[in-house]
Amino acid sequence: MDMYVVIGGGSAGYVAGSVLGREGKEVIVIEKGKFGGVCVNSGCVPSIFLSDISFLFSRLNEIGNYKGLEISVTDSKGNFFSKRNEIIEYLSSAGKELVKNSGAEVIEGEAKIVSPNEVEVEGKRISFDKLIIATGSIPLKPSIKGIERAISEDEAVNLNYVPSSLVVIGGGYAGVEIAQIYARLGSEVTLITRGKVMKYLDEDGQKIIKDSLDWDGVELIENCEVEEIGEHEVVTKKGIRKKGEVVVYATGRKPNFPKGIDKLGIKYNDNGIVVNDLLQTTNSRVYSAGDVIDKEKKVAHVAMLEGIISALNSSGKMERIDYFSVPQVVYTDPQVGIVGDRKLAVKECKFPLSATTRAIIKGLREGYAKIGVDEKGKIVYGEVVADVAEELVNELAIAIKVGMTCKDLALTALVHPSLSESMINACRGFFNLDVDRFKDKNA
Repeated sequence: MDMYVVIGGGSAGYVAGSVLGREGKEVIVIEKGKFGGVCVNSGCVPSIFLSDISFLFSRLNEIGNYKGLEISVTDSKGNFFSKRNEIIEYLSSAGKELVKNSGAEVIEGEAKIVSPNEVEVEGKRISFDKLIIATGSIPLKPSIKGIERAISEDEAVNLNYVPSSLVVIGGGYAGVEIAQIYARLGSEVTLITRGKVMKYLDEDGQKIIKDSLDWDGVELIENCEVEEIGEHEVVTKKGIRKKGEVVVYATGRKPNFPKGIDKLGIKYNDNGIVVNDLLQTTNSRVYSAGDVIDKEKKVAHVAMLEGIISALNSSGKMERIDYFSVPQVVYTDPQVGIVGDRKLAVKECKFPLSATTRAIIKGLREGYAKIGVDEKGKIVYGEVVADVAEELVNELAIAIKVGMTCKDLALTALVHPSLSESMINACRGFFNLDVDRFKDKNA
């Protein structure tokens, strides 16, 4: 029987190992740290947990007033940090046990590739017939004088206290989320970005993010580069000085290649391992999945799908991955979800959440749903800003995946009242059927 080795027990690796184990393959999953990878240990899980906590501190009183209630949240001396740690530990352990439950073997330690068909871990050599590299990514440390005085985005979401002041360098997904979280928890926060904040979003999305940060007291400094990090201070090239008990860099990530990768004779670059649409490398016996591969969308849900596809294809299947319908979410308040490619849209229509009955009932009315269609009326882009954009954008991902037209969605009955109606109303707007909002008399 062929021997399969998976290097990495994160979102891609634990899934790949579990699929192979369930298929009855002889498989070993090697992990040098904790199972769950970045997502569980220093990404999605701790970040979203703290975001939920900060939402309760920031918004429950407002929601209570809206609904005629008096609601207050009391900080139980930072006990929520220990709850965050418990959840991380549970999910990490669960990932490891799921791999074992599938029938795969787990080896803890750092894998080193020592030949085209062997890895070494803890002094033991293991021969493989098929290899899946799923070693993830690590924070990219910027070339700034004094950067050793700062902590990474991974470390920031694992702090066990709320700093009195915080300077965040980087205006992407992680930087914006960290800035808002700690501002709501009580830190005095400055966010510095060398370009525009959340440059991946259009002007509507950027405005939502900026307004939200401003509301929560985050000082945003755009188009500004950091020159030096001093002792609890950041100095920019414009001469601006900002105090920060803690300084965080959230300036991107880089692939975490396994030791000895050159032994495999595979092609890779600064953005990751080069694979085809079967997730096969230039070495036919080696596959790769997750953030270590050369791709644009490096998120946990893609890594998990790649784990499935790499496992299936390494064992003889021919499944291909589709990145076009992959959604992405910024876990701010409100959340921003995007899917598809806006450049393919020839026409767009937007429907405000404030005209959606469920949002009016709920009291969280900020945001909108935006749909973009191509010349044939097919949905090619979706953008949702709402407190549950993470759920709503998934519906648009399915619509794009199956090739729905805007008319298809416009003539679909969704539950009323629900936030999902904002999306069908955006589609109905193309046909003058969005009757839940007042007609624009100037149109």
